[in-house]
Amino acid sequence: MNITIEPLDTNNWLKVCELSVSEEHKQVFAIPNVYWIGISRYEEHTDLFAIKCGEEYVGLIGGGLDEDGISGYINPLMIDERFQRQGIAATAMRLMMNELIGKYHVPCIHINHRKENHAAAQLYGKVGFFIYSETEREYCRSYIVDYKVQILSLREHPEWEGECRKLLLEHFNELTSKHPAEVLASVELPQGYLLLKDNRVIGWTGLHEKEVVTGRVYGWEGPIAEEEVLSEDLSPWITPLVVHPDERGNRYGKLLLEHARKEAERLGFKNVYLTTGEIGYYEKYGFREVGLTTFTWGRPTKVYVI
Repeated sequence: MNITIEPLDTNNWLKVCELSVSEEHKQVFAIPNVYWIGISRYEEHTDLFAIKCGEEYVGLIGGGLDEDGISGYINPLMIDERFQRQGIAATAMRLMMNELIGKYHVPCIHINHRKENHAAAQLYGKVGFFIYSETEREYCRSYIVDYKVQILSLREHPEWEGECRKLLLEHFNELTSKHPAEVLASVELPQGYLLLKDNRVIGWTGLHEKEVVTGRVYGWEGPIAEEEVLSEDLSPWITPLVVHPDERGNRYGKLLLEHARKEAERLGFKNVYLTTGEIGYYEKYGFREVGLTTFTWGRPTKVYVI
């Protein structure tokens, strides 16, 4: 099943309001979705998302910053009675957790549930939430976020610009050291993603509209038939891929490549490209060579696509 969450807006809120839990679940989840939509308008750090299974709306989930301004929380979580017990809630929770981690960099995430709600207890325990306190009616659970290795969007975390620039300048080249500033100045592309380990920038990759290559793509089998193929005809490009020398050999490059691919898909691109002189590295992660082009100064380089 393809489970996704999308921000609640004028196009989907009514469909979400039409969803309902079973009569049995109404004993412990009696508040309708329209209530959560109304209250979210007056809470600064609360975001609601429609849960989708394929193209069908199947539930509602929300969350944001807790009252302490540091921790995250998830509330509400509901799945329509027709789609319960299919694993949708667990997937939606993980997507919401990633949303909170990426947007607010929270150290932990809280969620509460009624003591008699045994289905919720089983679900939250499965996802990794443990009981840290309780009231007369509820269990209070928490999930501790492990930030040893994490990929962040620079656009959402501009405070890391200086560290990203330093990494690129020291371990790639002066040209790419300008990428972080270009990312923050753009609207859509380029995008930049940094790899954090123990609160230190150890990796970087980006998505760009065009590469610094022009000229003929020899052996190109795609739909482009022109003799001269400019780089902007093949978009977007993953560039550069950098991992600190001390951290190589830990498959961090693979993590960054997979993240860039998913982000390109989220932005609506079916394929991503890259150029490299490496042999055998990108093939391990699903990339295939589609041609040979040249940089503007004439050096040949391979073109890969996935």
